[in-house]
Amino acid sequence: MIDRLQRFAFAGIAFLAIAPLCADAGEMTMMSFNVRIGCGMHDLFKLPEGGLGHLPQCAEVIKSVNPDWVAIQEIDRCSLRVGHVDQTAELAKMCGLYGTFVKKKPEKDGDYGLAVLSKEKPLNVSKILMPGALHTRCVEILEFRDYFVACTHFPLKDHFCEIAADIVRLNLSDRDKPVFLAGDFNSKPDTKAIAILKKGFTILSDVTQNTFPADKPDRCIDYIMVDTKHADKVKVLSRKVIAAPDATDHCALVVKASVN
Repeated sequence: MIDRLQRFAFAGIAFLAIAPLCADAGEMTMMSFNVRIGCGMHDLFKLPEGGLGHLPQCAEVIKSVNPDWVAIQEIDRCSLRVGHVDQTAELAKMCGLYGTFVKKKPEKDGDYGLAVLSKEKPLNVSKILMPGALHTRCVEILEFRDYFVACTHFPLKDHFCEIAADIVRLNLSDRDKPVFLAGDFNSKPDTKAIAILKKGFTILSDVTQNTFPADKPDRCIDYIMVDTKHADKVKVLSRKVIAAPDATDHCALVVKASVN
């Protein structure tokens, strides 16, 4: 009898230890960050062989947030201009997260693209290429057990931003689980591109907070969204913008939410 009571007692202690973790299981911290290939606010796009540039400063910003995932724009893989460093692998290692890279366009000796760092390993990875005035643009799509994360970097010209917005809306706004869309959209809140996206997505971040340039932010061009089909499952708990001009030229964007 005593042994049986002891077993129940230990089981109860184990349940109490686990219960607080379960209570927070529906909370998610999302982040978007344009890291400018580790070249800081104004440095030329050229790092020494094996150099990390400002990536360690970017990693410190990310670690201070402890996100479930962070959408990364402007990152290279083993190109000449970043000293042949796999920047996603290095940034993921510094942050203690999984790193998933997709290519937008080739660079000399390597690739230029997007990345997502995440606590959870993705189940599937895909991408959709989009036209741009200067080079090919892209949306990176990661599928996780309960949701998708889509990371993007829109073109600079309004016309191409509107095309990109239509492509994203048509491909990502009607999936069977929530799609979190994050990135550098190169579009202010009152532009046609954002109006197009709002036909299929709900903005979670605070559009009244400017995100660029990091030293003196004067415009909002970075966003975190969720597809409107699943927006009622997401309740924003907090949101903020982190200016770190010693790290990169964009502010980091952070949204914490409960997700049913």
